[in-house]
Amino acid sequence: MGTSTSWRSACAVFGPVLLLAAALRSAPLDPSQGPQDPGPAPLSQLADEFERARLGADHAALRALATPNATAFSERGGELAALGATWREGLVEAPASARGRLAPTTVVQRRVARDGRTASVCELLRANGAAAAPVRRTLTCVEGEDGWRITHLHVSPYTRWRDEIEAFERQDASAPPEAGGIVFVGSSSIRRWDSLESDFADLPVIERGFGGSQMLDSALFAHRIVTPYRPRMVVVYAGDNDIAAGKGPQEVLDDYLAFIAAVHGVLPEAKIAFIAIKPSLARWKLWPEMREANRMVADLAAGDPRLTYLDIASPMLGTDGAPRPELFVADGLHLSPAGYALWAATIRPALD
Repeated sequence: MGTSTSWRSACAVFGPVLLLAAALRSAPLDPSQGPQDPGPAPLSQLADEFERARLGADHAALRALATPNATAFSERGGELAALGATWREGLVEAPASARGRLAPTTVVQRRVARDGRTASVCELLRANGAAAAPVRRTLTCVEGEDGWRITHLHVSPYTRWRDEIEAFERQDASAPPEAGGIVFVGSSSIRRWDSLESDFADLPVIERGFGGSQMLDSALFAHRIVTPYRPRMVVVYAGDNDIAAGKGPQEVLDDYLAFIAAVHGVLPEAKIAFIAIKPSLARWKLWPEMREANRMVADLAAGDPRLTYLDIASPMLGTDGAPRPELFVADGLHLSPAGYALWAATIRPALD
């Protein structure tokens, strides 16, 4: 994942529950991984109850959700503590606003791994209305006679893309974009679009691409590099790296829905345009899955006037049905100037 701490360590459990961590280590939560068993509904309900109690600072409810000897670890605090003490010490109070108050969160992704009477609920959370880093949270649970209870909590920041996102924020601080613009966000096909501003010179475009990212990453950071600009339209390119990492079309769609929710939760009238996952020379063997993801997104867009599907894929294929080589640089994946010219001409009508 490109971070010093992966979901494997986030799912690790210390002290008396170390053996449980080993049993569950085969199913960490990682944005680059494919779907996993969502697990029994009671575990998701337990996680929801935990978040409500955390947000309300309801210490009695929090204690009721945990076993008597439950423990917690926060990489921010850097120490193992009794779970009851963490309510006071603030180890489970991330993400928080700049003033230290508890911030409401949105669960962007949740996966449950169960092994008999033990389970792990791994989550990616985004702070609502706060420029805080996303958080990874793992609840290790055991099933007793009275149902599931939390036996260990692990909290850590999601640090991937930290440098890129903070660089955008520094740029915004020195030259804030005007409201009502068009944000282009997504992976390297956006980041490498050097002619973006000249291609749309008469439009207020804002480039916010970060190479190697997936759709879920755009959803996690939308509150920091999309919605603060109050754009009238958001153009997103992602899904390419997702499929290459092993995700399926349905998961790409699910992550796109999370991105839509992140944008429309703040800007309900904003237009969102999805640039079709491109057929490329380097990833041609993955095209069937990419094409299916495109179809699912196109179907979604057909049912909501705020959504647009931008079909750049069809004109990128030659008469032989294969990707046109002149549209790519030497790596066969990223676009050449001719490729970007095709994109600009295809996308332009949707922006006017």
